[in-house]
Amino acid sequence: MSTRPEYFSGRGATRTDLDGEKLFAIQRGIKEKFGEDAAKNFAIMVSEIKVLSATTFLQELYRLEGFGWKYTDQYKESETGIEVPKNDDGEYSAAMGMLGVNNAMASYGNDDTYSIRHHFLMVNKIEPRHKPKNTNTWL
Repeated sequence: MSTRPEYFSGRGATRTDLDGEKLFAIQRGIKEKFGEDAAKNFAIMVSEIKVLSATTFLQELYRLEGFGWKYTDQYKESETGIEVPKNDDGEYSAAMGMLGVNNAMASYGNDDTYSIRHHFLMVNKIEPRHKPKNTNTWL
C-alpha cells in the first residue's frame, strides 16, 4: 500500500486499495511499536471513518499519529477522499488537482467500506459508528 494519500485520491473506498488484511497488518505494526492502547485507538479510528477510502484512511492515520496515538473526535475527517500533492515549493499542482477531481468523478459511488472493515471491527469488538450504504458486497 502506498503511504501517500494523493496516490489513491478520488478513487472511493475500494477493496483493491484497502482491505481487512491491510488493516490487521497496520494494527499489528502499531501495537508492536506503540503499544496496546495505540492499537485500540487505531481500531476506533477505523470505526469512525464514514467512507473508508485509502486517501481518507491515510489522512486520518497520520492525524492519529500526530495526536500521539490517542483518538479524539475533536478533529473532523476529510470527507472528500481527495488529496492534492504539493510541489517542491510547497504549492499545489493544478494538473494533479484536476487528476484528483477527474478520479473522484469517475469513481463516484465506490463505497466498499462495509466489506473493508467488517471483519476487522468484529475481531476488535467494535460497532461501526456509521451504517453502511451497501451491505450487498462480499466480505
